[in-house]
Amino acid sequence: MVSINHQMIVRLREVIMKILISLALIVLSCGLCAAQTSTGGNAAPGVSVLENRWRRLWVRNPALDEDPLSMLENQDRSERIRTEVIRQNSIRTGLGKEPIPLPARNANNPISPRRRPYPYEYSYRVKITNTGAKKIRGLVWEYVLVDLSTGNEVGRHLFTSKVSVSPGKTKTMYGHSILPPASTVDAISASEKPEGQYSESVVIKSIYYDDNTVWQRTFK
Repeated sequence: MVSINHQMIVRLREVIMKILISLALIVLSCGLCAAQTSTGGNAAPGVSVLENRWRRLWVRNPALDEDPLSMLENQDRSERIRTEVIRQNSIRTGLGKEPIPLPARNANNPISPRRRPYPYEYSYRVKITNTGAKKIRGLVWEYVLVDLSTGNEVGRHLFTSKVSVSPGKTKTMYGHSILPPASTVDAISASEKPEGQYSESVVIKSIYYDDNTVWQRTFK
């Protein structure tokens, strides 16, 4: 009789453990599902933006204008600007956005460095963590600046990054552009962004996964 009761207790414990394990799996599954479908605000499924910033990389030396090769340098600079705008427009057109006007070639009409619209280069840096369940192999993202005094958007820069980010891992992405961060301020004469002037954010537009599936944002 004692042996039978002991077997019943062991069996009961096994049943309880199976029920607890099943409940835990259900809760975990719901959590993963929520992580994959949440898109509130600028959030994207399975991607957490940890840090974002931009900085100016390069300042043109005015002494180059006195160099005999300055005409060639100016031509190269002009073509780089056009190539950058064409690249941006290719991405924007694919996303149904208006293209940026293409600058005219000015190789035969050098402009003073103080008057050049694109005398600097800019680097946009974003650190992300893959909080989803699938490996990421690429993203399309925008760096957005809003003027805090007016609430108006003053800059939006679109980039594509081929990055391999496994679940739970962190990666830093970089976007480079000749266009200044804010289009409505004199970023040319500013040495760095004014502290507290802008609200800066990153909008993930598309996520390309290692299993060839794609997530795309359906709104701005």
